[in-house]
Amino acid sequence: MEKKSYPVICRFCGNQCHLIAKTDEAGQVARVCPDRDYGTIWCHTGKNVLELTGHKDRVKTPLKRTGEKGENRWTAISWEQAFKEIGENFKRIMDTYGRDALLGIRGYNKSYFNAFYERLFNLIGTANSMGAANMCHMASMGAYRETFGFAPAPKITDKTRFIVLWGSNPYHTDKRAAFRISNAQKRGAKLIVIDPCRNRHAREADLFLPVQAGTDMLLALGMIRMIIAREWYDKEFVEKYTEGFNELKEHVKQYDPGAVSKRTGISMESLEAAAKMIALEKPGVIFLGNAMDHNFDGFQKCRAIDILLAITGNIDLDGAMTGREPMSDKAKEQRGRIALPEKSPFRDPTRREKIVGYSEHFLDNFNESSGVDLAKAIQEGDPYPVKAAYVLGGNPAMIWENRNRLTEAFKDLEFMVVTDFFLTPTAMMADIVLPAATYLEYESVYIDGDDNIYYSPNLFPDSGQKSDLEILNEMGKSLGYTSYFWNTMEDYWREFLDVYHVDLDVLRKESKISAGTSKEGSPDMTGRFRENGFPTDNGKIHIFSRKMKEQGNDPLPVYHELLQATEEYPYISTNYKSEFFYHTAGRMIQGQRKHEKEAVAFIGEDVARETGIRTGDILVAASPYGEVEQRAEVVENMARRTVALAHGWWYPEEEKTPFDLRACSNNIVPDDQLRGRELPSFTTRGVPCKIYKKQKGN
Repeated sequence: MEKKSYPVICRFCGNQCHLIAKTDEAGQVARVCPDRDYGTIWCHTGKNVLELTGHKDRVKTPLKRTGEKGENRWTAISWEQAFKEIGENFKRIMDTYGRDALLGIRGYNKSYFNAFYERLFNLIGTANSMGAANMCHMASMGAYRETFGFAPAPKITDKTRFIVLWGSNPYHTDKRAAFRISNAQKRGAKLIVIDPCRNRHAREADLFLPVQAGTDMLLALGMIRMIIAREWYDKEFVEKYTEGFNELKEHVKQYDPGAVSKRTGISMESLEAAAKMIALEKPGVIFLGNAMDHNFDGFQKCRAIDILLAITGNIDLDGAMTGREPMSDKAKEQRGRIALPEKSPFRDPTRREKIVGYSEHFLDNFNESSGVDLAKAIQEGDPYPVKAAYVLGGNPAMIWENRNRLTEAFKDLEFMVVTDFFLTPTAMMADIVLPAATYLEYESVYIDGDDNIYYSPNLFPDSGQKSDLEILNEMGKSLGYTSYFWNTMEDYWREFLDVYHVDLDVLRKESKISAGTSKEGSPDMTGRFRENGFPTDNGKIHIFSRKMKEQGNDPLPVYHELLQATEEYPYISTNYKSEFFYHTAGRMIQGQRKHEKEAVAFIGEDVARETGIRTGDILVAASPYGEVEQRAEVVENMARRTVALAHGWWYPEEEKTPFDLRACSNNIVPDDQLRGRELPSFTTRGVPCKIYKKQKGN
C-alpha cells in the first residue's frame, strides 16, 4: 500500500492547529507533524497524539459503574445501552425534580463543539449549564467590555515598542504568541514580565517585576497614581475618548507608590520604570494571562489594568491593543443554526435567578455557577435539588474550589455521566463513562476566520470511540429531541456546510475550499473606534463605570486586603502551568511525562533558608482547607515568601480514586470566603499557607 499524507486539524484546544498525518505502507498512521505551510508551532499534547490514541489505559468502550462511586470498578456496555440508560435516567430525574436538577459541565477549550453543546442544553432548558468561564478569561473579557465596549487583542506589529506579560507565560501556554514576542524583541521591542516566578520570558525580559501573588490590582493602581501625578498620561486621548478621569484621579490618591512598593514586593525603581515605559514609550501591548482570573478580585483587577491602558492611550492604535476581526456573516448564521440561541432559557431574564449561586451583582452576561454552590445544592438541596450531571471533557473534581467537598458531593448525585479519554478523577465518580475519540478518529470540518474550509478525515475508522459531537447528537436523541438532531454525522456535516454552499463530497476531494475573503483583502480594523467612537453606550471609554455602580459594584477598582500571611500561615502560594501538559490531562502519556516526571514546587532562596527545604525534598504546603505534596526546587529571584505549585497534577499510575490526590494544587484552595462579587471567580493564587519538609515514612 502506498504511503500517504493527510492534512488534519488538531482539536485538543481552541487553537485548532494544522497538522499532517502520514501513513506507512500498511495504511496505518505512523507519524503526525506540523503543517509548515501554515507555520504551525505545536505543543506536547499535539506531538503525542498517537501515544494517546493507542494508549493501553484509554477508555475504549462505554463503561458502567459496578461498585460504589469513586471505587473505580466498571463493566463494559454497548453504546446502545449507554444512551438508553442515559436518556431514561436524565428524563426520570427532570420529570421528578424539574429541568434545573440536571447540571451540564463542559471543560477543555475545544471551540468546535461549543455550539453543538449549547444546542443540547438550550433544548433541555436547564439554568445550570456551565463551562470554565469563572476561571478562564471571563474576568478579563468582562472587564474589557465594561471598559472599552469590546474585547481588544494584543496586536504586535513593527510599531510595537513594548510588551507586558502580566500573569502570562506564552512559552508554556501559547507558543505562537511566544514566537511573535521573540520576533518583536529582536526588532527592538522591550519586554516587561509581571509574575511571581522568574520564568523563561522573565529571564529574557528588560524588566522583571516579581509581584507577590494576589496584589496585582494594587500594583496597577499604584502605576496609575504615579502616571497621573507625574502627568505621563495621554492628555489628548483621555479628554477626547474617556469619561471618569477626574473621579479616577481622586480615587488613586489613596494608593501611595511607596506603600504599593512595600506590599507588592516591587522596588520603587522597577515600579517607576514599568509605569514610565507603558506611559511614554507606546505603542505597546499587555497580555493578560489566565492568572488574572484566579482571584476573587479578578474582574476589578482586569479593570484596573484596562484603565492603565486607557489613560496611556495604548488602545485602538497600530502596535497596541486593537479590535479583533469580527465573525463573518456566514459564520454567525451557521453558529445560530447549530446553537439554537432562540431556545436559550436565558432569553427569559428571570431564569438567570434560578442559576445555583446566582447573585444580582453578577455581570449581566454571566450565566454560570461555582463549585461550592453546586456542592451545597447537591448535598443539601439548597436552593433546590441538583440530582444529575453530564461532564464533557472536564475535570472539576481537580480544578474547582474546595475540590474535596465537591468530590464528596458528586457521590450524592443520582446519576452522573462523563465523556473523556481516560478514567480521570472526575470520571471515577460517574455512573457511565463515554469514550471520546481523538481528532484522528472521526471526520470533521474546520472553518477559519476568513471562511476557509478545511477537511480532516477519519484515519482510524474502526476505533470504536465517538467524537464529542456524535455523543451529544445521540444523547439529544435519547432525551427525546430526535427532530432537532441528525441521523448520522455525515448529515450533520452536510448541514454545517450548507451556509457556505459547499458540498461535503467535493470538500473531501479538495481538502480545502475558500468560501470567504482572504486577510489580504480584509480592511484594517485599527483606529476605527478612535474615528467613530468606542462601542459603549455613549462612545466613550468607561474609566468610571456607571453601570457597575448601578449594580452595587465598585465603579472604580478598589483593592481589598483579604489575603495576608499570618504567624500560622506565613507563606503565599500561587501556581503555574506546565509547558508539557494541558491542565490536568496528559499525565499518563509517557511522551509528555518524560519531560516532567513529577509535580515540582518552586520556592525562593528566602523560603529555603527559613524552612531548611532544599531542591529534591518533598515539600508539603498546607492551608486550613487541605495540603499538597510536591518535589521542591529552589530558584533565584522569585517573589518573596512564595511557593509556586504545579497546576493540574495527579499520578494516574498510582491514584485510582479521586479522594486523595496528593499533588493537586487545588487541595489548599478556599471556598466561598474568597469568591468574586461580579462573577464567581475563586482564589487559587495568593493563598496563605505553611510549608514544611515531608519526613521519610510520613
